[in-house]
Amino acid sequence: MSASIELKAPRLIVIEDRGKQYRLTIGRILKKQWLRYFEGILSTSENQGGKRIDSFDSSTARLELVEQILVSAEGYALPDGKTSITEIEGWKALLPLSHRLAVANSIIGVSASEIDEEAQIALGAESVFLDAVWGAGEDGVMRRLHGLRHDFKTPTAEQQRLLSRASSRSRVIGGSRNGKTQWMGAQATLADLYDELIVSTGGYTVDGNAALDHEAIVEFMDTYHKVSAVDLLFAPAAPKVEEEE
Repeated sequence: MSASIELKAPRLIVIEDRGKQYRLTIGRILKKQWLRYFEGILSTSENQGGKRIDSFDSSTARLELVEQILVSAEGYALPDGKTSITEIEGWKALLPLSHRLAVANSIIGVSASEIDEEAQIALGAESVFLDAVWGAGEDGVMRRLHGLRHDFKTPTAEQQRLLSRASSRSRVIGGSRNGKTQWMGAQATLADLYDELIVSTGGYTVDGNAALDHEAIVEFMDTYHKVSAVDLLFAPAAPKVEEEE
């Protein structure tokens, strides 16, 4: 993989809409901002008429995050006398909702990478690979990067127990008889486990340097990438099972 992600640089999100190009710049998303986003995800369960009803909403929290991280935007028609969109009070909330949602979806555009690795897995070390949309290049084209590598120490049974406890956390809203169960999420724990277990990475740079030490990885790695990588690290492998005829 030749392209890499510069973790300290702002991101340019380019949107094509009705034959026009719009360029939105977002700043580096801090860990506390990501954690606030995760806390804002609504995942609830309740019983209605004997049936379990599940509700999930993450888009509202993402839109709130987008308004925090937007730095500038170009391509929009401006009122007379204005030369920059940032001169307009409350400009972030005035952007088309579809454009803000496009930015929101771009920053969580992370998935497991289908890497064809021939090397045998070494004892005490595990690697996870991600694909991700990060931002547009100088040519204004949005691309998905493949094979972003995260090398970990093998997790311990205690770390698995810690994650299992965090994954099952919930609270009841509105009373135990008629209330909703709100699932808390384990993203903060996943991020902490990343910092404990990470050894090295590939496909990321800080100030152009790809040889990141542990301290730099912990400080600058995007928290959503941390959570995505450790979530895969703790996922069980699938045994090969053949059906008997």
